[in-house]
Amino acid sequence: MKELIKQLGGQVKEGTTTWRNAVEQFNQQQGTNLTPNALRKRYDNLSDDLDTSSNEKTNEEYETHYQSGVIELQKEVWFDANEEKTPEIVLKKFGYDPNRWVLVEWRFGKWEVAIKSEEQNRVCTTIRAKIKPKTLEIDEKTTLQAIKEILAEEIEPLMFEKQDNNDELDKNKLFEVPAIELHLGKMAWGGDTGQDYDKDIAIDRFNTITERIVQKQSIEKCDRAVICIGNDFFNSDTVDMTTTRGTPQQNDLRWKKLFGIGLKLYVEQLLTLREQFNHIDLLLVQGNHDSMSSFYLYTALQQRFREDPKLHFREDTKETQCYMFGKVALFFNHGDINLKRLIGSLPAEFPNEWGNSKFRELHIGHQHSEQEIILKDFGGIIPRRIGSPTGTDAWHYKERYVGAQQKHQLFIWNKNNGLNNIDFVGFNNSTKKKRLIKGVRR
Repeated sequence: MKELIKQLGGQVKEGTTTWRNAVEQFNQQQGTNLTPNALRKRYDNLSDDLDTSSNEKTNEEYETHYQSGVIELQKEVWFDANEEKTPEIVLKKFGYDPNRWVLVEWRFGKWEVAIKSEEQNRVCTTIRAKIKPKTLEIDEKTTLQAIKEILAEEIEPLMFEKQDNNDELDKNKLFEVPAIELHLGKMAWGGDTGQDYDKDIAIDRFNTITERIVQKQSIEKCDRAVICIGNDFFNSDTVDMTTTRGTPQQNDLRWKKLFGIGLKLYVEQLLTLREQFNHIDLLLVQGNHDSMSSFYLYTALQQRFREDPKLHFREDTKETQCYMFGKVALFFNHGDINLKRLIGSLPAEFPNEWGNSKFRELHIGHQHSEQEIILKDFGGIIPRRIGSPTGTDAWHYKERYVGAQQKHQLFIWNKNNGLNNIDFVGFNNSTKKKRLIKGVRR
């Protein structure tokens, strides 16, 4: 247990993960229920054991660069007698631009040596610090408006002829397509993990899900569909192939091509599905791998289909969504936060929807495995973790997150009687098929 705490704490220190993600991994492996703060305290208590760097005990100058972009360094720095020791000044003394770097933490040495023979009486002190690249703080509302304006100019909307509704479809039935946790762009090799996963396999599995929706709809004949987008549809979120929070990923696609393929897949899927339903409602459910990319994808699709009378994109892009259909209330979240706290907050955030519904379910992802979760403390709602069609990468294999069936679920709802049916789309790791759905090829 101590070794795991050391390992996770070291990853947080390097900036490759957060305490929230670290404690989730710790609790899964140890069967505990610690909070992020509790894990941090345990790591701090092991500080004597963790202090293994000889640089920490000497005045030698050093500079250590981590894959996450974080830099730890120790240098002798000279200050004028009355010069302020602000973070910006310290960064400049280190030779780093304050406009591009953030001083995360720093410590001054115990001794300062003044040179009295100089007129300015400069002072020399040793500073140990940690710095990281400055990231852009995102105001989602402002960003959304800016993206919409850009895309409205750049993306020519598809034009559709007006069609009469199909009277054979049942207005009492809803077809739910949870966000597909595809991790498009992920690269895994069978020699490392026992199975391959790449963009071709991901595209094939996405198209398989689309085909199953069409097949299932030919039987169920639902009038309306609700389709969620996001939920780690993309494996990474930045030009450096990291998650939103900066965790490095192994990808087989550069970021521009990754987004282009994802956009094309969803455009072709929606062109296919709009022929199957009278109404399609779309919601954004952002993941922790692709919080920005899924937001851009959703907005690009919104602009592409803005002239389509069948497709309705919700303007609200909060991380937690609620969708009402008769007596049914469906709640959506990626599921990477405290589950009990999430469930406990739903009646407060959605009081009208909670009060006017009889059947309530919370659909979350994140853990790549199907789970129906029973919580005695919270009645009136069924939480379900949705499976993922993604393959196992090297990190998950090494940490022993293996064995979950790779699948995606589809749900059929009746507005008066609740859940009618769950359809499972499973995948065989050993085969790769070529498919064509309205022009989308591997």
